[in-house]
Amino acid sequence: MPYFIFKDIDSTGVLTVNKLPSIFSAERDMELVPVQGRDGYVTNDLGSYRSVIKSVECSINDLSQLDYICNWLSGKGDVIFSNEPDKVYKAVIKNQIEFAKVLGTFHSFIILLECQPHKYVDANDVITLTTSPTTINNIGTINSLPIFKIYGTGSVVLTINGRAILINSIIGSVTLDSDIGDAFSGAGNMNNNMTGEFQELIPGVNNISWTGTVSKIEVTPNFRY
Repeated sequence: MPYFIFKDIDSTGVLTVNKLPSIFSAERDMELVPVQGRDGYVTNDLGSYRSVIKSVECSINDLSQLDYICNWLSGKGDVIFSNEPDKVYKAVIKNQIEFAKVLGTFHSFIILLECQPHKYVDANDVITLTTSPTTINNIGTINSLPIFKIYGTGSVVLTINGRAILINSIIGSVTLDSDIGDAFSGAGNMNNNMTGEFQELIPGVNNISWTGTVSKIEVTPNFRY
């Protein structure tokens, strides 16, 4: 029986899923530039991807749960589809449930989810590094935006694939979040204590090392496809 999980709530028992969205890749942003005096166009790859719309066809099993379902199927959250049970999409519900149709003969409706272009590995387990140098294998197909939590004191230089990040005045720990481009320690901002760029993990083997007083580094890899 097909199902989906949205905001950690399984549709099984609440809805009957009649049709899941097909699996397809996101469209890459390409600019087609016409050139005077030349046939066709020049292609400019913008280096990004467009969001994707995924639709789910459902029927309500119990109309007494209609208010609960409407409250659940709103806003944003992570979604997992049963035809890709090990992948997670970051999504926003784009449409409202059509009450007239649901309360009529069919009791069915379509959910439209606008998903970010990348899908993430469901098992986003933290990787603990205690020995330098070391490696992390990115099992995804594109660069990931990891989170590094460095436990240490003083000044630390973290090097990823030959690119160094210097963090000064660490007391206890500091977190480098490549997804949001922010460095912090607890509620304190550490961006002014950082020199260098937030780093990505390329597909395959990534070389990681550090210098300074570090007890361990916890990496949330955010592998994606």
